[in-house]
Amino acid sequence: MIKRIAFVCRNPSLSVDEFHARWRGPHAELFAKNAAVQDHVLRYEQNHRKPRDYDRTDTPYDGAVIQWFESMDAVRKMRSDSRWDEVRNDVATLLDVDKTLECFTGNEQIVIAGPDVREEPLTKLVCGVRKKPGMDRDAFHKYWWEVHGPLNRDTPAVRKYFIRYEQNHRLPEDYERTDVTLEGVTCEWFPSTRDFFAMATDPDSRDVIRAVEENFLDTENLTWLLCDAEEVIFDRR
Repeated sequence: MIKRIAFVCRNPSLSVDEFHARWRGPHAELFAKNAAVQDHVLRYEQNHRKPRDYDRTDTPYDGAVIQWFESMDAVRKMRSDSRWDEVRNDVATLLDVDKTLECFTGNEQIVIAGPDVREEPLTKLVCGVRKKPGMDRDAFHKYWWEVHGPLNRDTPAVRKYFIRYEQNHRLPEDYERTDVTLEGVTCEWFPSTRDFFAMATDPDSRDVIRAVEENFLDTENLTWLLCDAEEVIFDRR
């Protein structure tokens, strides 16, 4: 399987509350019932940005969509299916489509599995990552998985904050698109927003993380959102 992960911005005509209500309501229902979707999409989830995260003004995004497909060919078939047009038309009124930032990844690579059932409320970080300027792409992915992941898992001062942590590495064939600079997306679950910021500010965890991140990440150009727990619209896997 593969995943489409997309950071989305609401249509400027919609308020924050109007967007989230329509996205999780009428749009989700339309998407789930669409025949082209039923033929090709295996799972669909929405990640809604937390109201308090809107206090940050450094990102325009309102949420993240994650969709599972059997293959890239399934994505192409869905998008070329005339039955998909009703969803495409609804998306055009729901989103500022020119600002959508998407990448296609393989299956998630699990660093910290966490429990199968995660109690709410919780905070989920969805973060699009970019490699350090000048770094080789393969070296980036190797370092992200073999060094950064284990550091978070095996350092008690860092690990204590996590519920779950996974990496989503961009597919090699997706690099044929040259208009996207993401190398992948990390998803991390925390008991609360306070726990996320505690990890980021606690010297015992902060200094360890920063030292490693500076070796492979473009830390000035991360795209990240703090979201509520993912809302799974359907799962046919």
